[in-house]
Amino acid sequence: MSRLEISNVTAHYEGAAAPVLANVSLALGAGEFVAVIGRSGCGKTTLLNLAAGFAFPTSGRLTLDGHPVKGPGPERAVVFQDDALFPWLSAVDNVAFGLQLKGVPKNDRREAARGLLARVGLAGLDERPIWRLSGGQRQRLGLARALAIEPAFLLMDEPLGALDAMTREHMQQLLLDIFLATRAGILLITHSIEEALFLATRVVVMAPNPGRIVRTLDVDFSRRVRAGESARAVKSAPDFIEARAELLDLVFEREAQ
Repeated sequence: MSRLEISNVTAHYEGAAAPVLANVSLALGAGEFVAVIGRSGCGKTTLLNLAAGFAFPTSGRLTLDGHPVKGPGPERAVVFQDDALFPWLSAVDNVAFGLQLKGVPKNDRREAARGLLARVGLAGLDERPIWRLSGGQRQRLGLARALAIEPAFLLMDEPLGALDAMTREHMQQLLLDIFLATRAGILLITHSIEEALFLATRVVVMAPNPGRIVRTLDVDFSRRVRAGESARAVKSAPDFIEARAELLDLVFEREAQ
């Protein structure tokens, strides 16, 4: 089973004296869903960029299955808040792009892409141009494109942040379904405490100045959805509300300091 490890990492912005992250350690294995929350400026996105290989630490180690992370790789797919789709390509060709880079023949990659579009609820939109897709459809498409390369890890930076409440709830269920089906390791950056609690197997709370981890909470609310309980029922359960209040207090307490 693949394992991504961030060990005692400190990172600086170029030219800055103070670190954006200080002595941060986090491990993510296959079959784990880790959500990272915290106020703006605590280094959440920097942490994801390090895991993706887009940035490098000042000190500390990043390893994938024991080997140093030296840059981006197909085992780590990234989904951004800005969907970063190719506007000149159709929906199916956006999804097939990664398979093209891997040398998969055209007919095979388009067939695989159509299957992924159906999986994320976009069946029948294969040739739809990007500008004709809604915000929720574009996020589904970005997710399908990430899944096309069958990554061991999905790294997601506020992928649902710009969506309306109803679409966001549907996308949360889709993310949970994909996690259960693929068992990929997922690292989710989110400002939503409720979203973190609902989706994750582990919630990590960060604080700023410098960015650091101040609390880690193991949770299992998604297990109830797998057992047949509705998302609304889970989110309104007393223990869910209590956990949300605890994390809210922690985030606001850290914000006030």
